[in-house]
Amino acid sequence: MSENSNKIHIDTDRILKGFTEDQEIDNENYLINYHSLITENIRLNNRKITRNSFWMITLLTIYFLVFLEGAEVLNIESVGGIKDPKILLNFLPVIFSFLYLQNITLWNNNINLIPLFEKVSRKMFSLGACTDTVNIIKPFSLLHHILNYQYENKKVNKILKIPVGIAFYAILFLPIVLDIFFLVLIYNNNNMGVIPAVCFLIVTLLTITTIVQALNSHKG
Repeated sequence: MSENSNKIHIDTDRILKGFTEDQEIDNENYLINYHSLITENIRLNNRKITRNSFWMITLLTIYFLVFLEGAEVLNIESVGGIKDPKILLNFLPVIFSFLYLQNITLWNNNINLIPLFEKVSRKMFSLGACTDTVNIIKPFSLLHHILNYQYENKKVNKILKIPVGIAFYAILFLPIVLDIFFLVLIYNNNNMGVIPAVCFLIVTLLTITTIVQALNSHKG
């Protein structure tokens, strides 16, 4: 009876393993299609991250210009009919927080896709484990290039190790610090009417979600 139970348990484990683990792709056409799909997903993610980063910098610039100089510095009243700069100071953080959350989510997705890309590329092109060819054919990402580029000179690598590490944490966590800064300003500069309260709530939820995603990125 015990032997039969063990056999059933082993068979069950094999069945579950077949459902939960991906199988190796040996068909060349399937492998090419799989590689193309991974490459395109990484490329699209990189484009979205670049686009979002551009708008984040733009929004941040507008925010601090309005915060420090007032709405008249950008002539916002004549362009958008906005008389109270607090409207922008409440609304811009919502967009900024959302864009950064999307960036972190896309980054997490790339963390999962890049090892697959490297594995499939090595199999398709018979690349060695230590070759740099995989990085050369990988869809270009400015952030990935800066943080992961290895210089031939070992002294240069040692010198850049600390600045690159600082840059990584700055890029990852500075927008979260800005989100918290925005929350403090929304709370202190308003009587917490309906619109400021809604903006405060949205930024809070986005910030909490972003922190979880950022910690997951660091773990990956």
